[in-house]
Amino acid sequence: MLALLLLFAIIVVLVRFKLPIGVALLVGAIFLGVYHFQFSERFWQMLYDSLINLKSWRLVITVALILTFAHIYESAGYVKKMVASLQTFLPPKWVARVAPSIIGLLPMPGGAMVSAPLVKELGANSDITPEQFTALNYWWRHVWETTWPLYPSIILAAAVLKVSVWDVAIINFPISVACILSGLILKKVGSSHRKAGGLDFGALLGSLWPIATIVLLGLVFRVDLIISVMLVNLTVILIRRVSRPDVIKGLKNGFSPSIMLLIFGVMTLMYAIENTGAAAIFYNELLYYHIPSVMVVFTVPFVVGFLTGITSAYIGVGFPVVLPLLGAGDLTYKAGMLLAFAGGFMGVMASPVHLCLVLTNDYFKASLARTLSLLILPIILTSLISWLLATTIYR
Repeated sequence: MLALLLLFAIIVVLVRFKLPIGVALLVGAIFLGVYHFQFSERFWQMLYDSLINLKSWRLVITVALILTFAHIYESAGYVKKMVASLQTFLPPKWVARVAPSIIGLLPMPGGAMVSAPLVKELGANSDITPEQFTALNYWWRHVWETTWPLYPSIILAAAVLKVSVWDVAIINFPISVACILSGLILKKVGSSHRKAGGLDFGALLGSLWPIATIVLLGLVFRVDLIISVMLVNLTVILIRRVSRPDVIKGLKNGFSPSIMLLIFGVMTLMYAIENTGAAAIFYNELLYYHIPSVMVVFTVPFVVGFLTGITSAYIGVGFPVVLPLLGAGDLTYKAGMLLAFAGGFMGVMASPVHLCLVLTNDYFKASLARTLSLLILPIILTSLISWLLATTIYR
């Protein structure tokens, strides 16, 4: 128990000092290995195994290609085309919700900034406060984060939990439903009247086909995610004639050293927690003190997510710790997975250091404290609905 508490403290402190999360996770893994094995042969073998593991390299390639796709998709003009088409058949108050959620299908850091100008424009000349602008844009941008299979966090979680990304997406779908229902209580932005003019469903479909194709190839035809993303990337580049500088920039964003370091940090820490038996010790401590596993599965990822504001942190640190609790006692594996995701995700959404929240809060010139106060109720509602669904449909 002491080792895990020290591990959490080290990682949180390093992240707070602006060290890259991948570096923080690697330092945590090394600490845990030294704590249990000193500098013995088992310690060096653990590090070596995590470095040469093919699963880690596969994760690096998958995540890099998806991040490359997000940049190419935006460079091809599909985001602007999608927003323009939405305005032809939805009133502004719904565009302000739907547009951030669709843009949220693209896994990009600080992605809420892409939809922020649109939301601000839709609510121009209204009595909406800067905090209400921020809360609405921030919340709807993230409703798919625990479900959408193109998110690197979902791919990382699938590797840690040893399931497919599609299993994660399907099991976690109730969290997205809970987010959507809870988001409806946030004050609407814009009027209820749609602009005059013809409906342009064709333009909307035309802007979403690259995303839909990747999902269709994976869900229906079971095409490997690496192959499907590569095919769609090449097709978009050729059809839209994406410039060489944009393609190169996309590849640099995707195959960046920080991304590779993040993947290896997560995988190495998972190896360390498994090989040192730290999770098993933690589990036995819970049994000794009669602490309900359902509370721990939700709370541990929540605390990690809240303290760091980073999704990969609660997956890389929290998930390996609670993994032995999934499927233990009255908690089924699916219910445990959903609760762990819901806890970590709500922790990140409530975190005052979450990048999207910080950026958009600054953009709208809002008070961070007042913005967070508007988010408390949706966070509580999402947590309760997720908890209820996990303990009923996944019993």
